[in-house]
Amino acid sequence: MKKYVFILLVYLTALTSCSDHGMGKSIVEPLTVDELRANMKDSTFNEFYEYVQKLRGWIVESDVRQAKYGEVSYKRLKKYFTHGQDTVFFNKKEKEWTKAYESMFPDYSRQIDSIMTYWRRYNEQYNMDSLVNIEFDGLSKEYYYSGDVRNVYLGFKITPLKGAVDQLIFRYKMKLKVNSDRSNSLYDSHRCAATSPITASKTLYWEADYTDENALKGKSSSDVKRDYDFVIELVNIRVNGENYEDKLKQIPLPVRNALSYDTSEYNYYKDDIIKSLINPDYKSYYDYARPLYETEMKNYDSEVYELLEEYEGRKQDI
Repeated sequence: MKKYVFILLVYLTALTSCSDHGMGKSIVEPLTVDELRANMKDSTFNEFYEYVQKLRGWIVESDVRQAKYGEVSYKRLKKYFTHGQDTVFFNKKEKEWTKAYESMFPDYSRQIDSIMTYWRRYNEQYNMDSLVNIEFDGLSKEYYYSGDVRNVYLGFKITPLKGAVDQLIFRYKMKLKVNSDRSNSLYDSHRCAATSPITASKTLYWEADYTDENALKGKSSSDVKRDYDFVIELVNIRVNGENYEDKLKQIPLPVRNALSYDTSEYNYYKDDIIKSLINPDYKSYYDYARPLYETEMKNYDSEVYELLEEYEGRKQDI
């Protein structure tokens, strides 16, 4: 009787090994065409096998890695991935983690709204675009006695909108209208400074940069207006002795970043705002929960966890 049971166990073991379609093999060993064909009935297998091929190539580059990870089978690796995507298991964990997280960190929404309201008003107060309008007005040229163009100057019409401007600095970039949806790499931005007070609308001229000069020599003002858009960025304005650039730099960086988005979108920066301005010990839910998830995965299969940590970590060392 015992002999019969032993023979049956051996038979069942052999049957199982034959029916796993090579998934019991080490990932260092490629699957045969027949094994691949059988496994491809699983819609997720192709992507899994492509990943294993890359992983195998990295393992076989080193005898040490082959010794460390040669016992990891396809089945074991796939089970690890399946566990990592087990929503039933991790949804339960998520509830536990969320409850613990919320007991550590309260809802900071009201404080964030208060901070954003204050700095939004401040930003509007020192909004340089509300003080002056700048637009391309035309070209001016100097000529040699021979009639060739010696220098080209670009004129920008500067119009104060709320009273006199003591000084200003802006940058401009020329962009071909035919390509106006993208930056034109041929024409980089250039700096212009007006150091005398501007009390009324006037046109000031700056010498064209050498990268623009050749393109402008043969063009008229109307040609330039027809062919190019001018992207103008105010860098600094001085009004009543105050440098607005310095004022705007006082806005905390995460708030400054958030202000560049619509109110409904600045949540992207809320974690930085909380940590910088409310609670320096704060951590985002992701930063809190990620180590817990990794611990769960490590406990599930520490060897596979170490393999993938070493494999994925190498990308950051390149």
